Amino acid sequence: MPDLLIELFSEEIPAKMQARAAEDLKRLMTNALVEAGLTYASAGAFATPRRLVLTVEDLLAESPTVRE
Repeated sequence: MPDLLIELFSEEIPAKMQARAAEDLKRLMTNALVEAGLTYASAGAFATPRRLVLTVEDLLAESPTVRE
């Protein structure tokens, strides 16, 4: 299964906000993936003063077919 890497560049993120920003990115993105029917093995988020990074391992290659 494929892996996903999202790297967001930004202006300087204050040190006390970096951990929370990484946690929020992980929570929001993984919730959206699950709502779309995409499962994954693990996810991790990391922060530096100018970057937020999300890694998702073993993501489904495509969403399940939905018939309405």
